Amino acid sequence: MAITIQTVESARDLATFITLPRRLYEGMKGYVAPLDFERRQLLDPQRAGFFADGEAAYFLAIRDGAPVGRISAQIGPPSRANGPGSASNGPDPVGLFGCFDGIDDPAASAALLAAAEGWLRSRGRSVARGPFLLSINGESGLLIDGFDQPPMLLMPWHPPYLRSHLERAGYALAKRLDSSVLDLDSPDLKQKLALLGLERRRTAFTVRPMSMKNLASDIEQGRQLFNQSWADNWGFVPVSVEEMGKLVDGFRQLLRPEYGVFVERGGKLVGFALFLPNIFDISADLGGSPNLIGWLKLAFRGAMSQFTSGRTVLFGVARDLLQTAAGSSVALILVDELIKRAEKTRFRRVECGWVLEDNRAMQAMIEWTGAKRIRRFGVFEKSLSPAPWSMRPEQDEQGWS
Repeated sequence: MAITIQTVESARDLATFITLPRRLYEGMKGYVAPLDFERRQLLDPQRAGFFADGEAAYFLAIRDGAPVGRISAQIGPPSRANGPGSASNGPDPVGLFGCFDGIDDPAASAALLAAAEGWLRSRGRSVARGPFLLSINGESGLLIDGFDQPPMLLMPWHPPYLRSHLERAGYALAKRLDSSVLDLDSPDLKQKLALLGLERRRTAFTVRPMSMKNLASDIEQGRQLFNQSWADNWGFVPVSVEEMGKLVDGFRQLLRPEYGVFVERGGKLVGFALFLPNIFDISADLGGSPNLIGWLKLAFRGAMSQFTSGRTVLFGVARDLLQTAAGSSVALILVDELIKRAEKTRFRRVECGWVLEDNRAMQAMIEWTGAKRIRRFGVFEKSLSPAPWSMRPEQDEQGWS
């Protein structure tokens, strides 16, 4: 049967769009369903921080009356460090796609990609890049290695066949993103840090946990430092106030002071790291849509902080200290502090988040810590040829109800 593409326009359509991956991938080796509730926080235009200054369209692929795939097309704030046409050189030519999920049917994937490309093209974009949910500050890339690894907060999972679908549709790999895991019980790492004389280095800085009383202020300071620290990174888009607020709100009940590390010098913030507990540690066996008993279990596990792993979601050093001895000290203090706090957080392993494969400085630091790469993601791109007809954006608007 032929594939038809349906634009998501109603609340019912949106619910189908959000829950589709777990319905398609159930039983696949390596796949663990995230909570529908958490997905809605990221994708619902009424809730997701992305929509404060971004726009998106969602599409479903339908065959024999049943959904068999999905995709998003989105435009957010201009990305930086993209070369010609980036935020500093005029209009951004790059449009994004994401939420790329489906059955092993290249024709269905091609139809979805064509729909996303048409939407981006109609808005003046000449390059399609992705997948992202919904920006580079959310879930980034298509999983291309590490399919059997334990699930991690805000780390996407895709079946292996989707890469071939993308490449068959004309997409080429633009960047690889690596994610490594750090064993906090590693005696080798503790010994390495001890040999560096960090206790002596610490005397030049003040290190403190996150203040729950002044959470809003602390988080805003951390957001600003993170944006300054990573401004030159490939494809970087600043984390907005709204995105940060939604992230914190989503985990507010689980946040603890020790999840935030603030390094100050002379009263100025020079280093910041935010770690979040891996929600899969307490939800993996409950499915994407738990029943009442399941929700009670989840609440109890969360209240008892039954987490054994976490993820670095933000990590930054003051821009004026980058590539300096003081900056290296700050970065190492952040790592050392994470290990020292493991007794309270109960984290045994922390995933470092993704790092560009060609970011030599960060890759060298991660390798030095002994962290092991366990996942690799690919960001793919395709040049978009001009549309054979003129389509105004207002001809293509979607409604949400």
